[in-house]
Amino acid sequence: MTAAPHTGFIGRFREEPRLQALAALLLLLPPVSFLFPVPIDETRYLAVAWNMRLSGQWLVPWLDGAPYSDKAPLLFWLINLVWAVTGVHAWAARLLELLLALATLPLLASLGRRLGAAPAAVQASLWLWLGCAAFAAYAGTVMFDMLLTLCTLVAWRATPALTGRRWPLAVVAMALALGAGTLVKGPVALLVGGVPALLAPWWRPQTRPLATWLRLLAALLGAVLLALAWALPAARAGGTQYADAIFLRQTLGRVMQSFAHARPWWWYLPILPAMLLPWVAAIGRGEAAAAGGGGMLDRFVAAAFVPGFVLFSLISGKQPHYLLPLLPALTLAGGVRLGAGRWRVVGWRVGLLLALIGIAVAVGLGKLAVDHAGRIGAIACGVLIVVVGLSFVVGRRTPPLPVGRAALGMLAALLLGKLAFVLAAGPRYDIAAVARRVAAAQQAGVPLLFAGPQYGLLTFAGRLTAPIPATSNPAAVAAWAHAHPQGWVISSEPDYRYPATPLYRQPYRDGSLRIWRAGDVTGAMAAPSRD
Repeated sequence: MTAAPHTGFIGRFREEPRLQALAALLLLLPPVSFLFPVPIDETRYLAVAWNMRLSGQWLVPWLDGAPYSDKAPLLFWLINLVWAVTGVHAWAARLLELLLALATLPLLASLGRRLGAAPAAVQASLWLWLGCAAFAAYAGTVMFDMLLTLCTLVAWRATPALTGRRWPLAVVAMALALGAGTLVKGPVALLVGGVPALLAPWWRPQTRPLATWLRLLAALLGAVLLALAWALPAARAGGTQYADAIFLRQTLGRVMQSFAHARPWWWYLPILPAMLLPWVAAIGRGEAAAAGGGGMLDRFVAAAFVPGFVLFSLISGKQPHYLLPLLPALTLAGGVRLGAGRWRVVGWRVGLLLALIGIAVAVGLGKLAVDHAGRIGAIACGVLIVVVGLSFVVGRRTPPLPVGRAALGMLAALLLGKLAFVLAAGPRYDIAAVARRVAAAQQAGVPLLFAGPQYGLLTFAGRLTAPIPATSNPAAVAAWAHAHPQGWVISSEPDYRYPATPLYRQPYRDGSLRIWRAGDVTGAMAAPSRD
């Protein structure tokens, strides 16, 4: 007598990929609305986009009253395009980022099919990408790397066609993708997106090297022209210092000696496995015999990932999200192995990992909470993650675990982790209340000074219409306070300790954000003490 098949919604959910895809979308959507812009990066980028809208200056991005040369303008343009439809909201920028992340999925599937992957392998690779910690964490985050990932996948998708009959279309597609990538994060996009084409004679032996390289050169020239169509007029509009920054400092400066996030060459080695969770901990040997090695797809993955990883390791400035454009290549290779049965997802390993994540959320964010309610919320979210993890362990006797269900578990854990962050750490990172107070003061004509670097911290949340002057020089702060006794001095720097009672104080990151009346800080203390 055979066992009855699964019936009802649970049975349909387990067997229907479309229902699982809908569940993934529902797990990714909530942070779009409930997660506030997180300092320092998201508040800074939204401030630049807001300044662009406010001023109507589309060529040169501005921040804190000066040209902002750290990033090219494409993401700021896209955010403003969305705001033209939705109005100015943080959730609209997050929704844009989520849509960019989801757009990488069909591109990855198309790339896999073009490289000869079977349908089961393509589907597995999509779940590996959708369910890895990097995707779940950065989908919906207002940053540049998911947009660069999208541009990179377009370039990769066009690469195999460079050797075919439709190579002119491939050259145009690659030029547009690499040019757009350059307008996202600079010349590094040319290297990350173009290296697989440069190495095409190795991973695709039937390739005619000279013809492929000439077509790649044409695509690179098109990309450079597209980028220069912005950079040359922007350099003229922004001035000599801005021109030097976008042409030299943002390339050679980051490579040789980073002005931000400088880290040793090996720093990415422990970061990469963490970004690929849960798969690095959850995948085991499958029942199928191992293939004989090699293959066009595996060689393409090596060409796409290894040079880029080495490049990012040699560049002085490093952040985890810089690796994001390289990760789809690894998920494609993993999907091939899962689809062929050479690898499998081990359910108890997924469950154990999620349980450990839940414990870390409960303990870490519970300690970070500033009040009892936030601590209880963080612990509750951590407990729920543990419960999700245990559901993959209890009663599971028949491995392997479907990769889609493991991905949904990771997405659920990251959703609860973000909710725990808002409940526990919201008072330390949500600057909306102080931004509204400062905006009201600015509209009332109160002189304002930021003591220390501000990075556009209050600009977007307060919808400020003018930049706040800033200085890190204690003597300059004291002189300004003497000249503007009715003004406000604002600081988020822990070094600034004035012997006066602040008008306003709130927890901020590992310290506090404070506002003083300028007249109160003059007198006994002309400059801040340093504890």
